[in-house]
Amino acid sequence: MDILILEDNVSYSKFLIKYLSKNILFANFTTITTFDELKNHLDKDLYIVDYNLPDASGEQIDFLLEHNKNVIAISATDDMSVKQKYNDKVIDFIIKDDLSTIEYLLRLLKRLQKNKNITILLIEDSMAMQNFEKNILKKLNVNIITAKDGDEGLKIYKEKQDEIDLLITDINLPGKDGIEIIKEIRHEKSIEEFPILAISSDKTSAKALKKGANDFIKKPFEKEEFIVRVNNLLEMFDSIKKYKKEVMLDPLTGAYNRMYLQTKLDNLFKIYETKSVAMLDIDHFKKINDTYGHQKGDEVLKTFVEVIKKTIRRGDLIIRYGGEEFLIFMPNVNKKEAFIAIAKIRAALHKGYDFTFSAGIADEGKTLPEMISIADERLYEAKRNGRDRIVI
Repeated sequence: MDILILEDNVSYSKFLIKYLSKNILFANFTTITTFDELKNHLDKDLYIVDYNLPDASGEQIDFLLEHNKNVIAISATDDMSVKQKYNDKVIDFIIKDDLSTIEYLLRLLKRLQKNKNITILLIEDSMAMQNFEKNILKKLNVNIITAKDGDEGLKIYKEKQDEIDLLITDINLPGKDGIEIIKEIRHEKSIEEFPILAISSDKTSAKALKKGANDFIKKPFEKEEFIVRVNNLLEMFDSIKKYKKEVMLDPLTGAYNRMYLQTKLDNLFKIYETKSVAMLDIDHFKKINDTYGHQKGDEVLKTFVEVIKKTIRRGDLIIRYGGEEFLIFMPNVNKKEAFIAIAKIRAALHKGYDFTFSAGIADEGKTLPEMISIADERLYEAKRNGRDRIVI
């Protein structure tokens, strides 16, 4: 992201760039001090612009808006008439008062970076209100899907729920109302799994929150309040997803752990009609630990997972099943096709590594535990038959 800062206070500008560049990855900052210079810098992704300059007081913002640029306005004076003039046209209008302002700006910039991968479903029957909310969301750099009534909104949600990161719904809707939508979604996804922002002009906040909305905003509302509530929900759920991912990863190897197996994999198993499970176990791993020490054993485990990840497809999943035993879940392949993938891992290890593994593969079994059990039996058959082999 290329960001230009237009600020005549050089000390403040330097501090701003130092603080932001220290905390934001993949952002390039340019700084200028006058409106006249700005005319030669229309190639940036985002503009952070002071309202009061030696050669302009608002003209620089008007100029950028005329060129359809993304602008965050900043000002040292809290002039409500100026703020109201630009509030609906810029991404945000921020008053420069203390460090908390810069911290808010930092959070906003980080959110704008992340939002290009965020999709929001907006359900609103009033076209005027829908356009108002949609225009605000566009400035936040998110992808937007809209629906004009509850039935259409719920249909879109069910079809695209894996793509949707946040639902914003009015409560009073034709067809299914917002409360019914919230209740139906909460039957499938808990309040910790999917964020919902409810909106209404009447006093239904308590009811919406009790039924499972994460937050509520009452019409009419200020653009700033809407932005903050949307961004806060997205940030909160980013943190939850990050925490869950960390909890479900084996800290040594980076493979998924047993918690992922117990909470997520069974649902994936039911989705795919054709799938295979491979159970892999490093040969003579206890001997490696006893002979060379546990540090060498840890290196072997990490190397094994790295080789597997380089070899399997992006949609395949590797789970540390226990100790030196790993499970690979492969959707849309039968056991003969899975054998080819596991054989590639074996061949890669033979080329330059001093350890081997045994494996069992299964595509039989009506449930995940059944398929794992069959693959595990074949793994131990591979061990009994001399190790360093694959049994299907």
